[in-house]
Amino acid sequence: MGRRFLPPIKLPKKILEIVDVFIENILIIPRLARYRTDFSISSNIQLRAFLFAQEMRKRGAVCAFLHSFVGFTNHIRIDVSGKRFRFDGFPTAEFVSKYDSRITNDKVLAKDHCKIGGFPIAEGRSFWFWQKNKAVRFGQEIGFPLVVKPRGGSVSRHVTTNIETADQLKKAIRHAIVYSPSFIVEKFIPNTSVIRATVVDFDFVACVQQVPANIVGDGVSTIQTLIDLKNLDPRRGETAQNKFVLNKIVRNETTKVLLSEKGYGIDSVPKKGEVVFLQKDPFLKLGGDLVELTPTVHPDNIKLFRDLAKHFDIRITGIDFLAEDISKSWKEQPCAILELNSLPCIELHHFPYSGTPTNPASALADMFAKYYLVA
Repeated sequence: MGRRFLPPIKLPKKILEIVDVFIENILIIPRLARYRTDFSISSNIQLRAFLFAQEMRKRGAVCAFLHSFVGFTNHIRIDVSGKRFRFDGFPTAEFVSKYDSRITNDKVLAKDHCKIGGFPIAEGRSFWFWQKNKAVRFGQEIGFPLVVKPRGGSVSRHVTTNIETADQLKKAIRHAIVYSPSFIVEKFIPNTSVIRATVVDFDFVACVQQVPANIVGDGVSTIQTLIDLKNLDPRRGETAQNKFVLNKIVRNETTKVLLSEKGYGIDSVPKKGEVVFLQKDPFLKLGGDLVELTPTVHPDNIKLFRDLAKHFDIRITGIDFLAEDISKSWKEQPCAILELNSLPCIELHHFPYSGTPTNPASALADMFAKYYLVA
């Protein structure tokens, strides 16, 4: 990539506030929308925004979400200490950063910036949709296994991992360009787990591990029964339901293949304590688990995440990190920074499947007070 970083095009905080009020009035004056304080976890609001609002309520703020004919939106208004603020989701304090959020959210620019800072990354390149053949040749040159993902976007949409053949690579590229005209081909690091580290104001760090959908045998129940029992967990919902972080386990062709490799079928009875994986990828939409790991993270890894946030000069970020064992230093194992997100899903840390929850919403409220409630 010949391009480095676009010059930040950022407006002062006061100008942003004026723009927000103008847009708000376009909707409110003709009564197309209004702010309401009677929202709940069941409202059509992103969970991360809801959690931040709840934390601000604990601190005496009056929080309201914009409601229109389609229901609640993620536009939040906060009245606190005699001041009024508006956000889309939650505050990011981008106005104090020397960089534009595009650097963080564009996977190629983020990879370039990581490389400048000496942070561990997976070898790869970006391509446009008309460069499919070139991308296949590049993938064969760097060697399988590979990952293909859209250049932009999040929540694992149209990402294919552990690609072993040229045919799989071609299929993965077609899958990626449905979502984005530009895509990335990079090395897949085997025997690693996806860790989501959330860093707030260069200090607070929380880490959860994403684990592929699985069941644990009890020596009596069939795999199907164990799936049904796990899906009855009230913390699991359908992917379209905003109030859930964990989703019900999905059975598909990958499930059949994984079971077949173990000599199992859906009616097989695994041994007591045996973990049977039902998906290859740790995506929550497929029924993956979240394991809170913050107390076990090696100090070197905590420092890595803080240093990365400082390198990007970003006050809140979600970092997707590949490593074999988060309790070991990143310097002693194969690992890679996959991507960063300037509007991270903080709810992952509040509602893990196992482990003690952490509270990034509280750290975010502290950050809000530091950068917004100033004279």
